[in-house]
Amino acid sequence: MSDSDDIQNIHKRYSFTLINPASFYVSLIFSVVTAAIISTLAILNYLQDGEILFTIPIVIAVLLVTQYTDSRFTKHKEYSKSLHMSLFGNVLWLITVVGGIVGAFIVSKELSLFYVAVGMYIFASFRIGIMTTTLGVSLKKSCVLCFIQPLAMFFVMVPMDMWSILYDVQSLAFGIVFLAVACFWSYLTNRSGLPVIKSTHKLLQAYLQSV
Repeated sequence: MSDSDDIQNIHKRYSFTLINPASFYVSLIFSVVTAAIISTLAILNYLQDGEILFTIPIVIAVLLVTQYTDSRFTKHKEYSKSLHMSLFGNVLWLITVVGGIVGAFIVSKELSLFYVAVGMYIFASFRIGIMTTTLGVSLKKSCVLCFIQPLAMFFVMVPMDMWSILYDVQSLAFGIVFLAVACFWSYLTNRSGLPVIKSTHKLLQAYLQSV
């Protein structure tokens, strides 16, 4: 098989991680909008008595700061890729929150912050995958950095007396599973090219730099 075929196969295998908005401005705007929607839904449907006009600007400010902070830890200090990662992660969080609201409505169950917490863990797990595959961050470092943005947003979105939902047995169990799967997936995909390719992630990153 030729080298060009090898590159094409890797491109197909990582087609999800290669999806990027055309402009980083698109990711910036939509990530802000998505974060605002998450905050609004969480406050109105889960917290109810939250100060929405006070909370949303703080959440957005935290989002913008952590987006820039993320870029400082990437291999090539790429702000645009940090924005793309932020957008897709926040979309996953939004889907989880909306799913929780719809599910509670269907089964006539009282709303719980459980889905906000699980969404945060899914967001963090997704970041591990993107950081290791496309941003050049080591698996060990990504396990620490993955929490910076979602956890910071959660802390300013949810009142301090409700933070215990993060280490609730059910929430924590889901979180551990998602994080473990993300780490295991990253480890396996990086070694998928052995013995011909020493690090599949590095090859993918080189490809992304060339396009």
